[in-house]
Amino acid sequence: MGAIPVSAREGYTLWADTWDTTPSPIVALEERALRPWIAGLHPRRAVDVGCGTGRWTTRLSAVGVDASPAMLGVAASKPGLRGRLAVGDATALPIASSAADLVLCALTLGHTRNPLAAMREFARILAPGGTLLLTDFHPAAAALGWRRTFRRDEQVYELENHTYTVDQLRAAADLELAECAEATIGEPERALFDAAGRPELFEAACRTPAVLLTRWVRR
Repeated sequence: MGAIPVSAREGYTLWADTWDTTPSPIVALEERALRPWIAGLHPRRAVDVGCGTGRWTTRLSAVGVDASPAMLGVAASKPGLRGRLAVGDATALPIASSAADLVLCALTLGHTRNPLAAMREFARILAPGGTLLLTDFHPAAAALGWRRTFRRDEQVYELENHTYTVDQLRAAADLELAECAEATIGEPERALFDAAGRPELFEAACRTPAVLLTRWVRR
Protein backbone atom coordinates (compact mmCIF):
# COMPACT_ATOMS: atom_id res chain seq x y z
CA MET A 1 0.00 0.00 0.00
CA GLY A 2 1.29 3.46 -0.88
CA ALA A 3 1.47 6.51 1.32
CA ILE A 4 -1.86 7.96 2.45
CA PRO A 5 -2.11 11.72 1.71
CA VAL A 6 -3.14 13.77 4.75
CA SER A 7 -3.45 17.46 5.54
CA ALA A 8 -0.86 18.97 7.83
CA ARG A 9 -3.40 19.16 10.65
CA GLU A 10 -4.41 15.50 10.25
CA GLY A 11 -0.84 14.34 9.85
CA TYR A 12 0.57 16.07 12.89
CA THR A 13 -2.32 14.84 15.01
CA LEU A 14 -1.24 11.31 14.09
CA TRP A 15 2.46 12.04 14.44
CA ALA A 16 2.53 14.23 17.56
CA ASP A 17 3.21 11.61 20.22
CA THR A 18 6.16 10.09 18.32
CA TRP A 19 7.51 13.16 16.49
CA ASP A 20 10.33 13.80 18.97
CA THR A 21 11.49 10.18 18.79
CA THR A 22 11.18 9.70 15.01
CA PRO A 23 14.55 10.43 13.37
CA SER A 24 14.25 12.48 10.18
CA PRO A 25 17.15 13.32 7.84
CA ILE A 26 15.37 16.52 6.77
CA VAL A 27 14.88 17.70 10.35
CA ALA A 28 18.44 16.73 11.27
CA LEU A 29 19.81 18.62 8.26
CA GLU A 30 17.65 21.66 9.03
CA GLU A 31 18.87 21.72 12.62
CA ARG A 32 22.49 21.49 11.47
CA ALA A 33 22.05 24.26 8.89
CA LEU A 34 19.97 26.64 11.01
CA ARG A 35 21.97 26.38 14.22
CA PRO A 36 24.72 28.80 13.05
CA TRP A 37 22.05 31.31 11.96
CA ILE A 38 20.54 31.51 15.43
CA ALA A 39 23.81 31.22 17.36
CA GLY A 40 24.29 34.34 19.41
CA LEU A 41 20.75 35.61 18.85
CA HIS A 42 19.05 36.84 22.01
CA PRO A 43 15.77 38.35 20.81
CA ARG A 44 13.61 40.15 23.35
CA ARG A 45 10.38 39.18 21.59
CA ALA A 46 10.57 36.05 19.43
CA VAL A 47 7.70 34.15 17.84
CA ASP A 48 8.13 30.57 16.62
CA VAL A 49 5.47 29.96 13.96
CA GLY A 50 4.80 26.28 13.37
CA CYS A 51 6.60 25.53 16.62
CA GLY A 52 5.43 21.91 16.74
CA THR A 53 6.70 20.24 19.89
CA GLY A 54 8.89 23.24 20.72
CA ARG A 55 12.31 22.19 19.43
CA TRP A 56 13.30 25.83 18.65
CA THR A 57 10.87 27.60 20.98
CA THR A 58 12.85 26.94 24.15
CA ARG A 59 16.19 27.84 22.56
CA LEU A 60 14.86 31.24 21.48
CA SER A 61 12.73 31.88 24.60
CA ALA A 62 9.94 32.40 22.09
CA VAL A 63 6.18 32.36 22.03
CA GLY A 64 5.16 29.27 20.07
CA VAL A 65 2.25 29.17 17.64
CA ASP A 66 1.07 26.05 15.84
CA ALA A 67 -2.09 24.89 14.06
CA SER A 68 -1.91 21.45 15.69
CA PRO A 69 -3.30 21.17 19.24
CA ALA A 70 -1.76 17.70 19.44
CA MET A 71 1.77 19.00 18.79
CA LEU A 72 1.22 21.86 21.23
CA GLY A 73 0.07 19.35 23.83
CA VAL A 74 3.45 17.64 23.61
CA ALA A 75 5.25 21.00 23.73
CA ALA A 76 3.30 22.07 26.82
CA SER A 77 4.69 19.10 28.76
CA LYS A 78 8.24 20.44 28.38
CA PRO A 79 9.89 22.71 30.98
CA GLY A 80 9.32 26.41 30.44
CA LEU A 81 6.84 26.17 27.55
CA ARG A 82 3.48 25.98 29.30
CA GLY A 83 1.77 29.37 29.05
CA ARG A 84 3.89 30.41 26.04
CA LEU A 85 1.99 28.43 23.41
CA ALA A 86 -1.02 29.27 21.27
CA VAL A 87 -3.09 27.54 18.61
CA GLY A 88 -3.02 29.58 15.43
CA ASP A 89 -2.69 29.47 11.66
CA ALA A 90 0.30 31.08 9.94
CA THR A 91 -2.09 33.17 7.85
CA ALA A 92 -3.92 34.59 10.89
CA LEU A 93 -1.52 34.74 13.80
CA PRO A 94 -2.83 35.57 17.29
CA ILE A 95 -0.01 38.11 17.72
CA ALA A 96 -0.23 41.90 17.80
CA SER A 97 1.24 43.94 14.96
CA SER A 98 4.91 44.91 15.35
CA ALA A 99 5.13 42.75 18.48
CA ALA A 100 8.21 40.68 17.54
CA ASP A 101 11.81 41.43 16.73
CA LEU A 102 12.38 37.85 15.54
CA VAL A 103 10.02 35.45 13.77
CA LEU A 104 11.09 31.89 13.04
CA CYS A 105 9.12 29.64 10.71
CA ALA A 106 10.89 26.28 10.46
CA LEU A 107 9.83 23.57 8.00
CA THR A 108 6.28 24.87 8.09
CA LEU A 109 5.51 27.31 5.27
CA GLY A 110 5.14 24.56 2.67
CA HIS A 111 2.30 23.06 4.70
CA THR A 112 0.42 26.35 4.39
CA ARG A 113 -2.02 26.49 1.50
CA ASN A 114 -1.45 30.22 1.10
CA PRO A 115 2.24 30.84 1.84
CA LEU A 116 2.09 34.39 0.48
CA ALA A 117 -0.60 35.31 3.00
CA ALA A 118 1.62 33.83 5.71
CA MET A 119 4.51 36.03 4.60
CA ARG A 120 2.28 39.08 4.96
CA GLU A 121 1.41 37.95 8.50
CA PHE A 122 5.08 37.54 9.38
CA ALA A 123 5.72 41.08 8.14
CA ARG A 124 2.73 42.36 10.14
CA ILE A 125 3.89 40.99 13.48
CA LEU A 126 7.51 42.04 12.98
CA ALA A 127 8.65 45.43 14.21
CA PRO A 128 10.55 47.56 11.66
CA GLY A 129 14.10 46.22 11.44
CA GLY A 130 13.00 42.83 12.79
CA THR A 131 14.22 39.54 11.35
CA LEU A 132 12.37 36.59 9.81
CA LEU A 133 14.20 33.26 9.62
CA LEU A 134 12.49 30.86 7.25
CA THR A 135 13.44 27.26 6.55
CA ASP A 136 11.54 24.78 4.43
CA PHE A 137 11.57 21.63 2.35
CA HIS A 138 13.45 22.59 -0.80
CA PRO A 139 11.33 22.94 -3.98
CA ALA A 140 14.07 21.17 -5.94
CA ALA A 141 13.60 18.08 -3.81
CA ALA A 142 9.83 18.23 -4.28
CA ALA A 143 10.32 18.57 -8.06
CA LEU A 144 12.36 15.35 -8.06
CA GLY A 145 9.59 13.46 -6.30
CA TRP A 146 10.73 13.69 -2.70
CA ARG A 147 7.78 13.68 -0.32
CA ARG A 148 7.24 14.72 3.29
CA THR A 149 6.27 11.44 4.89
CA PHE A 150 6.16 9.72 8.26
CA ARG A 151 5.28 6.24 9.47
CA ARG A 152 2.80 5.25 12.14
CA ASP A 153 1.61 1.73 12.94
CA GLU A 154 3.30 0.36 9.82
CA GLN A 155 1.45 2.84 7.60
CA VAL A 156 3.20 5.64 5.70
CA TYR A 157 1.47 9.03 5.51
CA GLU A 158 2.31 11.85 3.12
CA LEU A 159 1.91 15.39 4.45
CA GLU A 160 0.63 18.08 2.13
CA ASN A 161 3.34 20.32 0.73
CA HIS A 162 2.84 23.46 -1.38
CA THR A 163 5.84 24.75 -3.32
CA TYR A 164 6.68 28.39 -3.95
CA THR A 165 9.62 30.45 -5.15
CA VAL A 166 11.73 32.96 -3.28
CA ASP A 167 10.69 35.59 -5.84
CA GLN A 168 7.04 34.94 -5.01
CA LEU A 169 7.77 35.43 -1.33
CA ARG A 170 9.73 38.57 -2.05
CA ALA A 171 6.77 40.13 -3.84
CA ALA A 172 4.27 39.17 -1.14
CA ALA A 173 5.30 41.32 1.80
CA ASP A 174 7.30 44.34 2.92
CA LEU A 175 10.35 42.22 3.72
CA GLU A 176 13.84 42.49 2.30
CA LEU A 177 15.70 39.27 1.50
CA ALA A 178 19.04 39.46 3.31
CA GLU A 179 20.39 35.92 2.93
CA CYS A 180 19.54 32.71 1.09
CA ALA A 181 21.19 29.30 1.40
CA GLU A 182 20.63 25.71 0.32
CA ALA A 183 21.44 22.77 2.57
CA THR A 184 22.17 19.27 1.32
CA ILE A 185 22.17 15.92 3.10
CA GLY A 186 25.70 14.98 4.17
CA GLU A 187 27.78 12.65 6.32
CA PRO A 188 26.13 13.75 9.60
CA GLU A 189 22.83 12.33 8.27
CA ARG A 190 24.23 9.03 6.89
CA ALA A 191 23.45 7.11 10.09
CA LEU A 192 19.76 7.98 9.79
CA PHE A 193 19.57 6.32 6.37
CA ASP A 194 21.37 3.28 7.76
CA ALA A 195 19.02 3.11 10.77
CA ALA A 196 16.00 3.27 8.45
CA GLY A 197 17.34 0.37 6.41
CA ARG A 198 17.76 2.55 3.30
CA PRO A 199 21.51 3.16 2.99
CA GLU A 200 21.26 2.92 -0.79
CA LEU A 201 19.33 6.22 -0.87
CA PHE A 202 22.06 8.21 0.85
CA GLU A 203 24.36 8.95 -2.09
CA ALA A 204 21.50 10.15 -4.30
CA ALA A 205 20.13 12.30 -1.47
CA CYS A 206 23.48 14.06 -1.18
CA ARG A 207 23.12 15.39 -4.73
CA THR A 208 19.85 17.29 -4.18
CA PRO A 209 19.31 20.46 -2.09
CA ALA A 210 16.90 19.34 0.63
CA VAL A 211 16.36 22.42 2.79
CA LEU A 212 16.06 26.07 1.78
CA LEU A 213 16.98 28.75 4.33
CA THR A 214 16.24 32.44 3.96
CA ARG A 215 16.70 35.44 6.23
CA TRP A 216 14.49 38.50 5.79
CA VAL A 217 14.44 41.96 7.37
CA ARG A 218 11.30 44.00 7.97
CA ARG A 219 11.57 47.35 6.22
